[in-house]
Amino acid sequence: MSTVHPERKLVSLTAAQNRMVRSQLDRILTSQAFAGCPRAQEFLKLIVHHTLDGEIDELRERMIGAEMFGRPVSYDTGSDPIVRVKASEVRKKLAQFFSEAGHVAVVRIELPSGSYVPHFTFVDPVTEPALEAPVFISAPADASARQISRTGSEKGFRLTWHWVLAGSICLLALVAGVLLLVRSWKRAAETDAQIHSLAILPFENLSGRPDQDYFADGMTDELITELGHATTLRVTSRTSAMSLKGSKKLLPEIARELGVDAIVEGTVQREENELRVTAQLIDARHDHLLWSKSYHRALTNVLALQEELAENIAAQVRASVAPRAQARPTPMNSVNVEAEDLYLKGIQLLNADQCGSAIPFFEKSVNADPRLARPHAAMAACYGRLGESGWMAYTDAFARQKTEATRAIALDDSLAEAHAELANAAMNLSWDWNSAASEFNRAIELNPSSAIAHERYAIYLERVGRLKEAIAEAEKGITLDPVSDRSFSEAAFTYYFTRHYDEALELHSKARASGILKLDNTFLLGDVYAEKGLYAKSIAAFMQGGENPHALGHLGNAYARAGQTDKAHSVITQLKDRVNRDGLGRYEIALVYAGLGDTNQAFAWLEDSFRSRNEGLTNLKIDPCLDPLRSDPRFADLMRRVGLPLN
Repeated sequence: MSTVHPERKLVSLTAAQNRMVRSQLDRILTSQAFAGCPRAQEFLKLIVHHTLDGEIDELRERMIGAEMFGRPVSYDTGSDPIVRVKASEVRKKLAQFFSEAGHVAVVRIELPSGSYVPHFTFVDPVTEPALEAPVFISAPADASARQISRTGSEKGFRLTWHWVLAGSICLLALVAGVLLLVRSWKRAAETDAQIHSLAILPFENLSGRPDQDYFADGMTDELITELGHATTLRVTSRTSAMSLKGSKKLLPEIARELGVDAIVEGTVQREENELRVTAQLIDARHDHLLWSKSYHRALTNVLALQEELAENIAAQVRASVAPRAQARPTPMNSVNVEAEDLYLKGIQLLNADQCGSAIPFFEKSVNADPRLARPHAAMAACYGRLGESGWMAYTDAFARQKTEATRAIALDDSLAEAHAELANAAMNLSWDWNSAASEFNRAIELNPSSAIAHERYAIYLERVGRLKEAIAEAEKGITLDPVSDRSFSEAAFTYYFTRHYDEALELHSKARASGILKLDNTFLLGDVYAEKGLYAKSIAAFMQGGENPHALGHLGNAYARAGQTDKAHSVITQLKDRVNRDGLGRYEIALVYAGLGDTNQAFAWLEDSFRSRNEGLTNLKIDPCLDPLRSDPRFADLMRRVGLPLN
């Protein structure tokens, strides 16, 4: 028996020994001990190959951390034990393999404690029992000498017999080798296939207090954003992920529903100022665990923990770190716990579409810690929604949206959400189409997994007449957020504005049938039914919209086109009262007059909309309700002044 014990020196192996080690390595990697553990397989392959290639200096903790786990070479190995943890796992699996082998191996591969350089122990097959499964090796020289010392007919007979036996062994070895290779290829295809997409399921709140759900949900939300920003992975957006909170579905079923390769799930436990987080990564294609880790941090280090967790997950799936991530500011060493709490409570309200209630939480958060950029971006999102939905005066809402987005970018230029909100403000407030395009592109560059950025960019594209591109962006939104009512509704409206009415209805029906839309989107249905000439159904849908000026304007247009002129004029009266009360409804009055065929009144109210910077004018190029006005020269002039292309 001979042992090759490399410490910091080159390993001297014969060609036969080298082949023996590689053959045994293949057998170990396809064994039950290493089954379903691709990272342990990769770790063992890395250290054995470096050793066989004489690259012992590559087997230092920092070098392995950089090569295999994507760490910077200068990373702190004291606080990040990932290499030591994986080495310990490999040692245990090697011991398991050799204890279960049931025979003496021709070569043993071991990883001594405290070292990352493997030991190779070779067993003389002449003095030890034969292998249960043959390994293809060269016979030792002393065995050959004993064989050729025979004489006479015995020598010839034994030589012949040995040749037959040797041929049989070679044939069996060849067959076994082919079987092992096929098995290895199959397992490699299953476990080493590159993961390109993942979803992060809502982290479970283990605090025992339901009032802490907002914190666990917030951690999930922030990790989704962090991974989407920092890696080249496609990460499912939070709306779809959060819709699966408490789901009892099996992981492969969830993965198919979301269209992803892998799933991340975990737990969060908050105890006073301490935070315990566990996370595990599962290859959902084969439903086996790839990685798991627990973290114990002070609550003040929550931002650094989110970034570390995202980096760890990216390393496990070998995802490239996006170039955009390298320009990010260094996370704050500590955060104000009160400010972070207020922010996460506000996010919970924002995600529930309770923007008016969310804004005070964000204001208190930035007052508690003026360094935070995310509350400003969240406030920008709130003001944008309030303005677009018609619940707040346009100029006020979009001016505040612009202010908060600008503040967020000043604090953190890498915040994709802030750039998307600034793009919205440029489009809706300033009609600055070039700046809007630039900011949307910047947002998508920073976080290609942001479904909202793609959906809002689709709206920009449809408004400027780039209809095919708009549809493509809306469909990306569905891919990134596949079980979100918002992504389906936004895409359906894109089909409506691009005059694909049947496709809009089909998409809406699909979302309703699958349970993604819990209720009908009555505004969408009213619009589509009106353009298909189904005015009774359109009116019934719009009547469910209440006193919102957007719904009233489209209801009045449907009344007018259906010949119910008295009801159309009644709607105009309601809208004029709204204009006098809070300035909302000018564009919608123009829509009703367009339906009535009163061109002069329609243009008078469009001009009034222009003077008040009404957001509705951003739809001039695409709104079907305005089609009766398009042949009038005044329409092209108005489009030019709003900055929209005529072609």
